[in-house]
This record gives sequence, C-alpha cells and structure tokens, in this order.
Amino acid sequence: MPMPDPRRAALIAAAAFALVLQGCASSMSKNECLTADWYSIGYESGIRGQNEAKISEHRKACAEYGVTPNLARYLEGREAGLQKFCEPRNGYRLGRAGRSYGGVCPASLEHDFLQSYRAGWELYGMEQNINRLGRRVKAKQAELRQLNRAVADKQAELIAPGKTPSQRALLLTELLDLQEQQDRIQHDIRHARVQRESERARLASAERALR
Repeated sequence: MPMPDPRRAALIAAAAFALVLQGCASSMSKNECLTADWYSIGYESGIRGQNEAKISEHRKACAEYGVTPNLARYLEGREAGLQKFCEPRNGYRLGRAGRSYGGVCPASLEHDFLQSYRAGWELYGMEQNINRLGRRVKAKQAELRQLNRAVADKQAELIAPGKTPSQRALLLTELLDLQEQQDRIQHDIRHARVQRESERARLASAERALR
C-alpha cells in the first residue's frame, strides 16, 4: 500500500484526522468561553495534531458570548502540544494504525516524525494485505462450497434412471465443467494462502527489525 503524501494529506484530511484521534467537540459553551484557559486548549489541540484552523471554530463559538480567544496563548500552548505529538514514537503509532498525518509538525521535528510514520505505515499496509488475502480465501471457500453442492447434484442427476444417452452426455459435459471450476478455485485458495503466509512472515520480520 503506498504511503500518502503528508502535505497532500494536510489539505484533504486534517479535519477528519482530528475527529478520528479524539472525536472532540467542535464548539464551546458560554461557560467554557468565559473561563477558558487558552494555553491549555491550545496544548490539547497540538497534542491531538490539529491544525491552526481549530482556533477559528473556538473564535466563532465564543463570539456569540462576546468572548475573543487569546490567540497568543492558544498558539503558545499548541506549540507545546505539538512537541509531544511530533515525537517519532507517536508518528510510528499513527502510521501503524493507518491514521492520516495533517502536516502539522514544525520543520525541526517533522523529518524524524515522518521517518517513524512511514515505518508504521508500511507495516499497516502489510497488515491490510494480510486481511485482504484472508477475505479472498473466505470468499473463495464459500464459492467452492456452492460448487461442491452443484457437483454433487450433477453427479446424482447423471446416474439417475430414465436419462437418454444424449442427456447423460450433456450432463457429463456440465459436470466436467463444474469440476474444472473446482480445480481453479482450489488453486486460487492455495495461492492466496501462500501469499498470506508470506506476507505474515514479512510483517513479523519487519516488526522484529524495529524493536
């Protein structure tokens, strides 16, 4: 699975990212606006990886109550929160979970953060492939069960009394076709299982290398 471009993700997924991480509310009550500790709010925003646009939501919500956010304190707190969010181990955790990165880390921290994020994302991609192959095996097994029933029905019909030679010849042709389908699906199942085990081994090896 290819890793998403972090800067592109910043444009298309920053808002969704914040919701995925925490599911926090997008507005503030009157009491919250009146008693707000804007440094703490900024810190929480930073540690969740939210971009600076989050303050606009607070500004809009608090404007109803005649309260203007302290932008300087908010940004100061957000910067402190980003110091924690942008730690490499958090980048790995986000990538490993398949989370989007909103491009919020300062340049001084982003290089190491992204290296870890990419490492986690690569493992996430392997895990997704394993799951995809597992679903393919299950789907093919269900298809094979249907074919097995169709083959059994066709075999019973073939040996049933009262059939003319031409009818039996047609039934035999149909039976052989069903059996060929069985062979193809069994091959697909074996191939998918081999791929899945190979990907599992690759994932385990990559995880060991990161310890």
